[in-house]
Parts: sequence; C-alpha cells; structure tokens
Amino acid sequence: MITINELSQFIDVCKYKSILCLDGDLPEREFFEQMPLPIISADGATNKLMKMGITPEVVVGDLDSISPEILRCVRYEKVIDQNYSDFQKVLRYMACHDLLPAIICGISGGHIDHIVNNVNIFMQTSDNVFITDDVVGYKIQGDCQYTFPIDTKISIIGMPECVITTQGLKWELRDFYTTYPGQNSCFNRVAKTPLSVQIKSGTALLMAYTNKVVDAGLIAI
Repeated sequence: MITINELSQFIDVCKYKSILCLDGDLPEREFFEQMPLPIISADGATNKLMKMGITPEVVVGDLDSISPEILRCVRYEKVIDQNYSDFQKVLRYMACHDLLPAIICGISGGHIDHIVNNVNIFMQTSDNVFITDDVVGYKIQGDCQYTFPIDTKISIIGMPECVITTQGLKWELRDFYTTYPGQNSCFNRVAKTPLSVQIKSGTALLMAYTNKVVDAGLIAI
C-alpha cells in the first residue's frame, strides 16, 4: 500500500479537492485515513469502502450495484441515464459541486472492458490523476516537469496520438510520434530529475510506477 509520503514523490496532494472511488481495485483503509480529502463514491465502489469502514461523502450513480443495506446508511445522488457510465455521472456531479480535480482510485481491476472504458473517460478529463496499487497515471499536454525518483519505471502512450520530446529518460524521445493503437513508449526509466516532457502536439497518458521495479531496464546498456 502506498503511503502519503510515498505518493508525495509523484503528486502534490494539495492540488486536489477530493478522492473519487470507482468500482475497481481500491487502496487499503489506511490510505483513505491518511488523506485529508472528501471521498466521493461511484455506485458499487461504496460496498468496498463501507466494508473497510470508510463512509463516502456522497454516492453517485444509478445505484444498481450498491447493496440496499448500505444505501440506507449513506448520502446519495441517484442518476438514471444509460447513455452515461457511473464514472461519467459522478464526474458531472463533482464538476457541479467544485470537487475537481480529483485523485481517482479503482480505475483498474475487474472486467477488461470496464478498465478500457475508464481510461477512455479519464483521458477526456483535465487535471485529474489516477492511482492503482503501484501506478500513478496522468493526462499530459504541453510542457511538464516531474521530480520522480531516479530509476522510476514509466510508460508514455499517445491518447490517441502525440509528438513528444523528453529530457531525463534512460531512452530519450526526440520528436517521437506515439499513437494508440500504434507505436508507444512503454517501460522506460527516469535517468535524472527533474524529468522534462514536452508534448509538441496532441495528448498522452503517462504512467509512473510508485514501487521499485527490478527488471532488464535497470541493467546498464
């Protein structure tokens, strides 16, 4: 489980207004207890939070996945519109209540179609960040800098495409055209800090591993 001290190497918690929990793999209870932010839950994620003893500020969705017993114990906003997923519904609620940008948990885990769709929706938002057990994900545009620890394993994927130049990776990218589907830059390493990323056009998804990954990428070439 990642702690706030470890997470601070990857994101500035003070920049975010809330935590959004989706119905995927969630951090353990201690993570939420450390975070000084309100927790907003998308429907079925509430079952997992309440099992951990964590009560969300509000539950948003069509409420078809939350148990009736738990529903009686929480504040909720029922939104029935099958043109939108619960993730989209809760984002709209949070935008209306000044709860964005958010740290998003539960984007992965469960069925693969849910994961792919969650990433798709995430890439349509701005300034949010997602965390899984060992990865932090960012939508990036323009010029960005990161103070990741040396040897942090990262992947950068055009979503759907971008032209990117970096300074600070083990395998630098120079006007690299990356697309999804298509060519991308997976399993790179941070060689120096700060890492500078320049997106000359388009948008990318950057994912950084919060734990130390020992593999061939650590072998000097």
